Amino acid sequence: MKRAYFLPFLLALILSGFSCSKNYYDDSGIHQAKYDGNMLQYLQSKGKDERSLFDTLLTVIDLAGLENTIANEQITFFAPTDPSIGRAIRILNKTLFEAGQDTVTALNEIDPRVWKKMLQGYMIKGNLGIVDFPQVDTMALNAFSGRLYQTLDDDLIVNIGTVFHDLKNDGVTIKYQGPRQLLFSYIPDMSRPKSFWKNGYVATSNIEPTNGRLHVLRYIDHQFGFSFNNYARFSDLAIEYGIKYKEK
Repeated sequence: MKRAYFLPFLLALILSGFSCSKNYYDDSGIHQAKYDGNMLQYLQSKGKDERSLFDTLLTVIDLAGLENTIANEQITFFAPTDPSIGRAIRILNKTLFEAGQDTVTALNEIDPRVWKKMLQGYMIKGNLGIVDFPQVDTMALNAFSGRLYQTLDDDLIVNIGTVFHDLKNDGVTIKYQGPRQLLFSYIPDMSRPKSFWKNGYVATSNIEPTNGRLHVLRYIDHQFGFSFNNYARFSDLAIEYGIKYKEK
């Protein structure tokens, strides 16, 4: 028998992400925040908040075996939030359900290699803040194209750049003089590196723990692992590696 695909814990996860109002994550400008602790400790400290957006992320980090990386290595992490992960799980379960297969009811039913590969795709080496990334304008890529970066997932290169928003004042628009916002982009076809980007905007940038830099992706429109048309990277890899269903 198929398991219900609209799982209660996933609905709660997704609804909590959309119902809570947290200015910290809605701010799309520069956020300077030094933290006296490592990156993992920062995420854990926020995980104690009853409306945290990092509870599921912390579980996935543990399942992926990446706690040491996030605690000790000098990395820049574009952190996906719990609603983004919940959205990807929901798409996976929809795919499984439509194929007549059992759906996932626990995060540890997914192969740890999937979690590791997906998470490493959000990490690059070094400590890079918003001022370190070149300008990007998706409507003028020939002039402002951001830059390609190798992620910790050896198979994935992404484009990262800083969007210079326009400044509007008294009906007058001044190009590129408004707030700045990081853009993290998945490139489906590296033979066409300026085409078909799937974009993830950063809601909060420049959180600075002792071992790198943390930028939090906007949860309202990002799907963990990225997707392109009918292709969802997370679902595809999870199915390829096999679901390890737990006995009930």
